[in-house]
Amino acid sequence: MREASIFVSNRKQSITANRIKNILWYIGECYILLRNDKAKYSKTYVKEHTAIHFEDFLRFRLVEDYLAKNKNLLKARTSDLDEISFTSETQKEYIDQTDYKQKTDKIDIFINKLGLAQTWGESEDKIYFAIECKRISNLSDTSRYIGDLLKFTNRSYIEIRLPFEGQLGFIESHSLSDRQIVEEINGKLRHASHITTERPLRPCPIHPDIPGTYKSIHRRNTNIKETFSIYHIFLDYSDIVTS
Repeated sequence: MREASIFVSNRKQSITANRIKNILWYIGECYILLRNDKAKYSKTYVKEHTAIHFEDFLRFRLVEDYLAKNKNLLKARTSDLDEISFTSETQKEYIDQTDYKQKTDKIDIFINKLGLAQTWGESEDKIYFAIECKRISNLSDTSRYIGDLLKFTNRSYIEIRLPFEGQLGFIESHSLSDRQIVEEINGKLRHASHITTERPLRPCPIHPDIPGTYKSIHRRNTNIKETFSIYHIFLDYSDIVTS
């Protein structure tokens, strides 16, 4: 029985991980489309003509202009994600393990309809993958990035939020590389007393034309103490973001 249970658990993890990797590949494809379109996003224009925070604006443009509109590319790669849905800024409930209160979680990029109902034994509407986004214009911005990671460890989710998290960094400076950012993050994780890191950020190839992808493994600060993985994608926006 134990061997059968381990087999089922491993199969669930394998199927789910494959779905997530295909989604991340698709994000890479959409980023390439964005660059081919020579997209430019002006901080001044957004500040003067909208009431949207610039970080939110970048996320909206990626989700609404690319992820939501080019799903045929993903469907051509796999039939498992034919019904996939990408939504910008959704809220879900969670239990905060620091005070055990039920709270709302703002999710930057909410992804569901993952074709995992049978695998997880739950309806499609109850299963989702979440990606959090951060602008990175200097190494000090990695503190905010670490802040999102800390949230993952301290939350017990009410619905089935997959044991894979996504973090996306918009790199806005020509002087920064994803390697520098990852070194800074890993250095901070070594000294983060409230984050249990079982494996720091290491290269994890997702797309042949997107080099800045990594994976780390952490442990939640909950009674279950379950481990979860984070896929990190760092996209070069230094020529896309303008003053």
